[in-house]
Order: sequence, then structure tokens, then C-alpha cells
Amino acid sequence: MSLGKLSESRNSDDGNEEGARGRKIGASMASKLKDEKEITSCAVILPCITASNTTLFTELTSSLLEHLYADNRYRTKKNIKIPAPNLQRVTLVVEKTTKEEEEVLNPGMKKKMDKAVKVALEDGMGLAAGIYLAKDIVNAPHNVLNSLSLADTAKRLAAENTRGTLKVEILEKRDCEKRGMGCYLGVARGSETDPKFIHITYRSPGFFGRRFKKNIQKLGIVGKGLLFDTGGYNIKTGSMELMKFDCGGAAAVLGAARALGKIAPEGVEVHFIVAACENMINERSILPSDILVASNGKTVEIGNTDAEGRLTMADALVFADQELKCDTIIELSTLTGACMVALGTKIAGMWTSHDALAS
Repeated sequence: MSLGKLSESRNSDDGNEEGARGRKIGASMASKLKDEKEITSCAVILPCITASNTTLFTELTSSLLEHLYADNRYRTKKNIKIPAPNLQRVTLVVEKTTKEEEEVLNPGMKKKMDKAVKVALEDGMGLAAGIYLAKDIVNAPHNVLNSLSLADTAKRLAAENTRGTLKVEILEKRDCEKRGMGCYLGVARGSETDPKFIHITYRSPGFFGRRFKKNIQKLGIVGKGLLFDTGGYNIKTGSMELMKFDCGGAAAVLGAARALGKIAPEGVEVHFIVAACENMINERSILPSDILVASNGKTVEIGNTDAEGRLTMADALVFADQELKCDTIIELSTLTGACMVALGTKIAGMWTSHDALAS
């Protein structure tokens, strides 16, 4: 399989451009392999210049694995679909360097480059592992995935992390009450299960158990964790079967935590936060006109119970800001279907007043 034509420029060192090229190559490889039931191995020829750009290898690997994803947990018999079921090995063949390039690459540089490419491929597999987890969470029905099982998933993330870079803390209902999380707990009153406030901390290898460097920036990533959203008493009138997807922000956050734990970058402290619950209807659920008090003391009047996402996110953001003292916070959520109507299913809406963070 030769995909060299997908790389129009052989001399680009732009990471974003090479990353996009790698994703395109990975997707093309997966498309070729998906329906090949008998194939056990394949080789892909890449332009020689890619050997010096590790971004391409990382994105190629993650894209290939992402496009080979299949969720068969709830399928039976003929409905089970396994892309390229017998594929065991993929070999990336880099075109021979030119004479001029060969003269520049001494044995020491070649060894260093080989090591960098190996790390890049491993990073790609780490990213794919995070993507797989995010897809598994979003695809799971609510009778399988609730706040309890999502909290268990977070605990397993820390348990599987052999590098010791992830630690998980689950705040129970009483812990949230002590912090005055009235908005989050108000939504959770209608839940079948108790709320679970998930906090995962990533720190670079070796930093747990000793003082962390003061100049390290703290990043907070907060995801909306509504495991199912009926709309509450302002009940949804259509497409409710899709509301298991309302945990998309939480899925992205836990997927990112898993990926970061596998890649293990240096000099980083990241806090992953999910306020997990459901927006359901019972005799204890919040009502329109109710007034809730957030953990920062701000009062909120409920005009519509289907605006529950901003209530749970409010207390999660206060936690990231005031308790964890994060320097930068990224919030991920499925707050409105209007965003998908405007932008489609491949593009996310992004709002920020910080251009450098946006880029």
C-alpha cells in the first residue's frame, strides 16, 4: 500500500500540517483495511521526510486505530462487526533518503531519530486508547452506565496506570454538601444513584509523594457528566433516546486522562473533573422557579429544568478555580444541540477570550 501521494509537501516542518497529513494517511489505511477479512499484515510506503517529523507518526497511528474502532459489547451473532479481524502487523516503510540527506544523517542522528519515531508511535497508541474509552462511554446505555459505574471507570484508569502518574478522588454526596455545591446537588436530586464528583490528577512521573515545582502551571479540564438527560420537569419532547450522549464532555475528559497517563509528558499537572449525575424526574427533582445556591455563594433561579448542564458545570468550575487554583481551565460539554445544527457533527464550537489558549 503506497500512500506517498497524500504528502504533497516533502519539506514541511509544520507540526499542524504534518499532523493533518498523518490523520489523513491513517484514515486512508483504515479504509483500505476494514473490509479485508483475510489480511494478516500490510506495509505502507511513506515519503522519506516523514522520518524526521514525529507528529505525523503519532497522528497516523491514532487515526488508524480510531477508524478501526468497533463497539460490539451489545451486539450478538451476525451483528458483530470486527474490522480487519486477522490483522496482526502494520509496517511503515520510509522511502530511502536522498544522497544529500544521507550525508547529513550520521549514525548517532539515525539512532536518535529511530527512538523518536518509536516514542511517537507509542504516543499514537496512547491517544487511541483514550479515544476508545471516550467512544465506549458515550455509546453505553444508561442502564449500564450511571454515575456509579462512571466513577468505577475513573478508578480503573488510575489502577491500570503503571507509571503512577494518575490519582483519582471521588467526592461523595456528603463531601459535595460540605462544599456547598447546591447547583450540582440540585440536579442530582432526581438521579437514581447518588452523585459522584470525579477528580483525577495527572502529574509527571516521579512527582507524586514530593513537592511539585512551583513554576508548573496547573491545567483544569472539566467535562459535563450527565449520564442521561430527560430534561427534568421541562421534559424533552423529541430525540430523548439520544440523551445518553449528554456525557460527551465527561467521556472526552476521561479519555484525555487515559491518554495522558499513557503518554506521560514531563512538567505537567492536569486536573480532570466530572460532576456525574442524571437529570431525571421524581418527587425530589428540582422545579422551575426553584432557587439554588452554588458553591461560590451565587444564587440561581431555575427557569427551565432542561438547562441542567450549566448548573452541574458551575460547581465543577468553582472547584477547579477556587479549591484547586488552576491557572487555566478548559470546559467541555454538550450544552446545546443548536451548536451541532450550526456546525455539523465534525466541528466543535469553541469560545474563549484568550487567543493564545485557543490556538
